[in-house]
Amino acid sequence: MSEDGQLPRSFTRFRLSRGPIAVLVFRWSVLVGCVVVAFFSTWVRLAQEAADGAITAYVFVLPLLAVVAAQGVARRRADELPIHDRQTDNIVGGIALLVSIAIKALWLPRYADQYELAHLDVLAALAFFFGGAILMFGLRPVGRFWSVWLLLLALSPLGYRLVAIGFGGSRFAYAAVMVLLAGIAGAIAVGRTARRGWLGFGCTVSTGFVVAAVMLAMWPQVDIVWLQLVPTVGAAAVTGGAFYVVARRGRFDARQPRRVGSLTAKWSPSSKAVAIVAAVVLFFVPLPGRMELSTVAGPPGPVSEPLMPPVGFTRTDLQEFDWVRAFFGQSSSLVRQTMRADVGNPAWDVRGRPRTVVVDVLSTANRASLAVYPESTLYRLSNTRTSHPLRIDLGRGVTGSLYTSVSDALLLTWTKLVFDWERGDVTQRVTIISVDNHDADAEFPQPTPSMASNLGTAIGTFLRGNAVSVDDDPEYKDLELLTTFGTGLLRQQWRSGDGSAK
Repeated sequence: MSEDGQLPRSFTRFRLSRGPIAVLVFRWSVLVGCVVVAFFSTWVRLAQEAADGAITAYVFVLPLLAVVAAQGVARRRADELPIHDRQTDNIVGGIALLVSIAIKALWLPRYADQYELAHLDVLAALAFFFGGAILMFGLRPVGRFWSVWLLLLALSPLGYRLVAIGFGGSRFAYAAVMVLLAGIAGAIAVGRTARRGWLGFGCTVSTGFVVAAVMLAMWPQVDIVWLQLVPTVGAAAVTGGAFYVVARRGRFDARQPRRVGSLTAKWSPSSKAVAIVAAVVLFFVPLPGRMELSTVAGPPGPVSEPLMPPVGFTRTDLQEFDWVRAFFGQSSSLVRQTMRADVGNPAWDVRGRPRTVVVDVLSTANRASLAVYPESTLYRLSNTRTSHPLRIDLGRGVTGSLYTSVSDALLLTWTKLVFDWERGDVTQRVTIISVDNHDADAEFPQPTPSMASNLGTAIGTFLRGNAVSVDDDPEYKDLELLTTFGTGLLRQQWRSGDGSAK
C-alpha cells in the first residue's frame, strides 16, 4: 500500500493541492522548529554567555552568512533529475540524528569542565540540522549545498577561539575572523566562476575590515556582538547585492520571475516523525551546569600590586606573563610569585626542609572568560590525572578548591588550591601550587598557552573515557600546607590593606 493510501483521502487531496512554495514553507517550519526545540537549552546558554561578555554570539551570525551563501547556490542551481531514493534519505538522515544524540548525550558529559570552551552541543546541533534537512528535502538536494555545509562547519567555538587567539586575541581579531568567514560566504554567493568568487571574497573582506575598523575607532567600547554582526553580514549582503545589480544591469525589464520548481523528495510522514521524535529526545538531554564564579569582595588596595606573602614566608621570585591578554582580554595580567618558608616544618617535610609554593594571580576585567578557560588551561598538563576537588574554607567568605594533578611521566604530584574574588571591576583567580618534590629546585607547572596542547588529553578522554584523566585514589599530602598558607595569605592581604589583622 502506498503512503498516500494510509492517510485520509481529504488530507491527501489537501496535500496534493499545495504548491511548491507551501510545501517548502511547511518543511522548513518543521525543520527549524525541531532544531529550536531540540537545542533550546543550548540557544539559551549561548545567549546568557553572550550577555556576560563571551564571544559566543557569533553562533547566531553563522545562519545569516549561510543564507547569503545558499541563495547564491540556489540561484545558479541546475534543474535536478528526478532520481531519488527515499529509503537512502531516511537511512543517512537517521544516522546523522543518531550522531547528534550521541554527541550531546554521551560525548558532551566527558568534557563538562570544558563545555563553554568547546561547546560540542553546537556541533550536535549542526549534525541534527544536516540530518533533518536530508529527511525533509532529500540527500541529493542537500548535497548540492555542500559548500554551505562546509562554511557552517568551518568554525566551531573552539576553532573560532584558536584562530582569533592566533591573530592576537583582540576585539578586532575576533571581528576579523568573522569577516574572513563572511568573505567565504560572499565568494560562494557570487562565485559562478573562479574569478567572480575571488573578487567577491576580496570585496567582502576589504569592506568588512573597513567597517570593523571604523566601528572600533568611533565606539572603542562597542559590544563584541555588534563587531561580529555588522561587518560580517553587512559586507556579505552588500557585496552579494552589488554583484547582482551589476550582473542584471540593463536587463531588469526583460527579466521574468523565476519559477519555484517542484520538490524532488516525495512526501514521507515517517521522515517528519523521526525528526520530531529525535528533537524531543534531545530536548530532555541536560547540559553541563554553569561554572559558578565567586562574588566575594577581595582585599583592599591596588589590583596592580602583587599579593603580600603570609607570615613565615618570603617572596623569592616574581614573573609576569603577557600571553594571557590574547585569552582574557587586552587589560588582563598573570603574575607568578615564588614564596619559600623561612623555616622548616616537620609536619610539611619529615627532614625539616623549608617548603616552596608558587602563587599565580590572574586578573581580568572580562569575568566571562574565566568560565570559558578553566584554571587547568593555563598550564601544559597533558597526560596527567586529576583528583576530585575538596572545598576549603579560607575565611572572609572565600572558599577554595583543592585538588591534585599526577604526572606519571615526571613522577610528580602537584597540589593546587584555587579561589577567586572581585576587586572593583577586576576579577582575580588565585592558584596556589605545591609539589611533592621538596627540594629547592622542584619543578612547578609553567603558565603556558596550552589550549591546543590539551587536545591530546581530550582525544585520550574521547578514546578511553574519563578514567585516563581522573585520579580516583588521590593522596592530599599537602592539604595542611596549602590550607595554612592560603588562610595566612588572605589574612595578610587585609592586614596590608587596612593596617590591621581582622
